[in-house]
Amino acid sequence: MGASGHYAPDGSPVELYARLAAGDEPAIVHGAIPAGATVLDLGCGAGRIAHSPEMLEHVRGAEKVLADIRTLDLRRRFDCVLLASNLLNCVDAITRDAMLAACARHVSPDGCVVIQRLAPGRALTIEEGAWTRGQATFHLTSLIRRGRVFSATMVFELEGKRWRHSFEAEMLDDEETDGALARAGLRRDAFLDETRAWVKASSAT
Repeated sequence: MGASGHYAPDGSPVELYARLAAGDEPAIVHGAIPAGATVLDLGCGAGRIAHSPEMLEHVRGAEKVLADIRTLDLRRRFDCVLLASNLLNCVDAITRDAMLAACARHVSPDGCVVIQRLAPGRALTIEEGAWTRGQATFHLTSLIRRGRVFSATMVFELEGKRWRHSFEAEMLDDEETDGALARAGLRRDAFLDETRAWVKASSAT
């Protein structure tokens, strides 16, 4: 099997994320916000819960904006701003702070920011190997740890197709996450799951 389809600028395989089942993500997000809330989904990908035209082609039933999260300014505020897909774990602290600042300038004063991160400590325990999620198979390989930063390659197989995505991520503990939120004028209100991968925050002012 060869690699299939388009890839987003960060290496994410577009077709895979358009086909992959959403998992627990929608339930976690919906449980954190009131019914009918307006939601700004930053980096929405293929709309599973975009930062490329190819990803945005798969989004249905929502207004779409192709922009850099770091500099986005819609001059509107939303009941919920969502920053999923572990974007918080990028290895560039300046980029991380800019993305959180975008969350802060788009959330309503009484709204919330819902953030997905790698569960603290995951880099210390993650190992190379394979697992399944629904009909998809994931295989983590080429794992290299450098302190709190790790790099790896993920090979995905689904419905007879294969994709490869190499990435880097930086682990953030609770204190580091709180510090990044504070720099953006946000504060952590709650964790939304047992692993503490999902964080609910609000404006600190």
